[in-house]
Amino acid sequence: MSPHTFSHAQILQLSYVKGITASGLRKIVEHYGNAERLAHSTPDFFAQARVRGLQFEALQGYINYEEFAQRQIASAERHGARIVTIWDDEYPAALREIYNPPTVIFVKGTLLSEDAHAIAIVGTRGMTEYGRRMTEVFARSFVEHGVTVVSGLARGVDSVAHGAALKYNGRTIAVVASGLDEISPQIAKQLSDKIIHNGAVISEYKMGIKAMPAFFPQRNRIISGIALGTVVVESAVDGGAMITAGFALDQNRGTFAIPGRTNDPKSTGTNLLIKDSRAKLVTVPEDVLQEFGIAQKKDNAKASALNIENISLFERKVFDSLADNPKHIDEIAETSAIPSSEALVHLLSLELKGYVRQMAGKMFARE
Repeated sequence: MSPHTFSHAQILQLSYVKGITASGLRKIVEHYGNAERLAHSTPDFFAQARVRGLQFEALQGYINYEEFAQRQIASAERHGARIVTIWDDEYPAALREIYNPPTVIFVKGTLLSEDAHAIAIVGTRGMTEYGRRMTEVFARSFVEHGVTVVSGLARGVDSVAHGAALKYNGRTIAVVASGLDEISPQIAKQLSDKIIHNGAVISEYKMGIKAMPAFFPQRNRIISGIALGTVVVESAVDGGAMITAGFALDQNRGTFAIPGRTNDPKSTGTNLLIKDSRAKLVTVPEDVLQEFGIAQKKDNAKASALNIENISLFERKVFDSLADNPKHIDEIAETSAIPSSEALVHLLSLELKGYVRQMAGKMFARE
């Protein structure tokens, strides 16, 4: 049962009050219980709420923000979003448990009870081919085990994690550092439009708010806060993924890192996390899944790696000759017993269908 009868609009009004924080907003709502009691409040009763940095006079002026709140609600509705508060059943249960959880989040898509089994995958924007491959392997395995993949919708590791989850028909949640109507660049916006059909895009920032550098660290606490654990794929020492790992540690959530080459600047952060025992070294997805007792694969035919219904017999032969590591067209042709020119045609068809990735020098690998 909710500890209050404030409407979403009234909670939004309060969020505009000068000096109010997320924790202060929660205290006020639960202290007063309803808008009528707030309207007839006294300074002494207000003092009992023990909200630092908030003046009684400022709180009394919350009624002046009714129009602002209504604009937010209308804007959210126009963009297919809705408001979810920390008291709503839909609010992610794990997020309630962190220090300073957002009181209000904006949501597009669906938040389901099964998202309680969620794992975050984060890393650098400028990932290597190794980073891409590991991200795909981990994301694919997670969704095949019924785990929701969480990340931040940034280019690089984040986008690959979301994309792999969708490709293998799994759920994914993206946490952004802007209003849901201000997602950029365009490629991120396009990915978010796909995510909402099998997951959710969420933000604690109001509609119309553009992303700013200071917002990203705050966003990262939500990424780790929703998840059982966080896997760092590739990150420099000063990378944003290191901030997410720090939040995961503070939140007493599982923290994992995939090791990289000792001389690779993209892996200095992940290697340091392992060296300092701040993250558990993992090399395969099962290392993470076993940590949370997730051993059974999701019983869902849609989670299979390849939809054979739209693959021809020859395309299947070529696909079966591929590996996770890149192989040259001549080796593929030899293994599949198909001439190189024909194998190339089938490979390009598989690439268009999203099953194969082409690299320089006529090298191909499974997507």
